Amino acid sequence: MATRIDDQKRPVTGKHVTVDGVRVRYYESGSGDPVVFLHGIGGSAAHWWLAVAEVGRTHRAIAIDLPGYGKSDPLPGDAGAEQTAAFLWKVVEEIGLSHPVLVGHSFGGLLSLMISLERPGAVRAIVLISSGGLGRAGSPGPLSLAFTPLGAVYPWLARLPFGPEAVVALGAVSGACRPWRLPRRWWRTERETASSYSALRTAVQDLRKTSVPWGQRYVLLDRLRELPMPCLTLWGTHDQMTPFWHALAADRRLRHGKLRLLPFTGHLLPSEAEDRFLRHLLDFLGELPAAQSPSA
Repeated sequence: MATRIDDQKRPVTGKHVTVDGVRVRYYESGSGDPVVFLHGIGGSAAHWWLAVAEVGRTHRAIAIDLPGYGKSDPLPGDAGAEQTAAFLWKVVEEIGLSHPVLVGHSFGGLLSLMISLERPGAVRAIVLISSGGLGRAGSPGPLSLAFTPLGAVYPWLARLPFGPEAVVALGAVSGACRPWRLPRRWWRTERETASSYSALRTAVQDLRKTSVPWGQRYVLLDRLRELPMPCLTLWGTHDQMTPFWHALAADRRLRHGKLRLLPFTGHLLPSEAEDRFLRHLLDFLGELPAAQSPSA
């Protein structure tokens, strides 16, 4: 059953779908050509709340809780990034979306790339925001969670007094150039994630699956020329997690790429620079030709 959610009286609806026995929560708004939002490690679909509402004015906007985050079940077994990307495409098909635009942040960007490279004719366009998969460099903080005993301790912070607050504060300081610019919505939804032992454990597992001791496991730069669709790359110049020169390297290889660097903005670009992010996204969507076929 759908549940009505109200954010400044914007019509965003929470729904669930079950795919291969895995229950997935997503938010939806609007109608028309579909736009699908994928969050990063340690996030949730709630981070896209305002984006779903705004894009939903002219499109069918969908934000999915990745497996193991928010209200979505984890995938069974030891699923890696490739399996997660394939599963998410099954979710897209189950919801009834045709030729979607994929908007991915960080890990969500890597997943968007994997989906688009596997099904280039089925994706209308992609938007990569501080994306994984575009260079080897990685941040020491996430790598320490992946390859030191800190990763085993990290999920237990969800159950300790002030543990979730410490997780959120660390995420804000490392992820934003100016943390005070993060909206209250970000702090609220991030604390919900940081209060979940399961979500923090999933975050550590995803870091281990997407990292090697010297950086990112997946580097897809040499395959970007295979992408036939338009691609908008958004990056903060002060990103401490994935450096902005990854965006420059990607832009040189994309056949139909558009690059926008946002000064004094960090890895949490969609939340830290929400207005500028939405302006660039809406402009990009407005320039796209009509989808090949309407969404169901």
